[in-house]
Amino acid sequence: MQPMYSRSAFSRRHFLASAAAFSGAAGWLSGTASDAAEPKPFSFVFFTDPHVQPEKGATEGVKQAFAKVNALEQRPDFVITGGDLIMDALNVGMDRVQLQWDLWDECQKTLEVPIHHTVGNHDVTGWSSKAIVKPGDSGYGKAIFSERYGQGKTYRSFDHGGWHFVILDSIGQDPVTLDYKGWIDDDQLAWLKADLEKTGTQTPVILVTHIPFYSVWHQVLKGPAFPLDGKALVGNVFEFRKLLALYNIKLVLSGHGHISERIQFDKVVYLQGGAVCGMWWKGPVHGNPEGFVQIDCHPDGSFQDRYISYGWKARA
Repeated sequence: MQPMYSRSAFSRRHFLASAAAFSGAAGWLSGTASDAAEPKPFSFVFFTDPHVQPEKGATEGVKQAFAKVNALEQRPDFVITGGDLIMDALNVGMDRVQLQWDLWDECQKTLEVPIHHTVGNHDVTGWSSKAIVKPGDSGYGKAIFSERYGQGKTYRSFDHGGWHFVILDSIGQDPVTLDYKGWIDDDQLAWLKADLEKTGTQTPVILVTHIPFYSVWHQVLKGPAFPLDGKALVGNVFEFRKLLALYNIKLVLSGHGHISERIQFDKVVYLQGGAVCGMWWKGPVHGNPEGFVQIDCHPDGSFQDRYISYGWKARA
């Protein structure tokens, strides 16, 4: 029998551990102080798929990656994670779930700049046909993530340096199997429409989603006719792509595939940011080392990106 998750006790226990991250990310919904002045070039880091766990030195690896962020020559204004912060909450019991989140909090305390979080499929408790934590159990679903890292939400937006950032929740649930799938639900789409309308058509926009909108690596490695299931990509992008086309979307950042991949269609760049954990702490992915992406944004709406390895060596 799994131990029950107490929302109130859990919140009290981790409030102090999370306070620094929340105070640093005060601009999530209201923007940042820098927006009052004339916009200047700035840098941020996209830090996706760390998959922290007690095994394989993963905690030390994430801390090493954060140390690399802290030491970057061009100091980033903030970090945005791309989801899958922990190894897995889908198919494990609540003790294991809580252990992994405690390790993540331990790691992020070492980061010296504000951090904003995106929810990944492995951050969701029990959304699997093989789940141990079941519907109705305390802590099921996205409750832990939203309470600890989203101020009660799993999607949000903020403004910085003349740019608008939208952090999406791309984790839907199949109503039959209870497995996760790539999906943006109707309530979120209504919020996104209103958010972009308020932002206007001139402001450059960066979208962040754990599950990619588009990807080609499956076809490159497995053949052009390789079929994708509902977990690989956001399944309803085709339905809302015309909404996005009305606005000045410059960049869509994603994780999930652990691949460093860049696609440009029309004026939008779709960038998968590799993975901090590489192949789940087993080594590089198709020769791409464990790492993260640094992105420089300019007031004219242009940007440059570069993938940065932090020198991790996989352990046996």
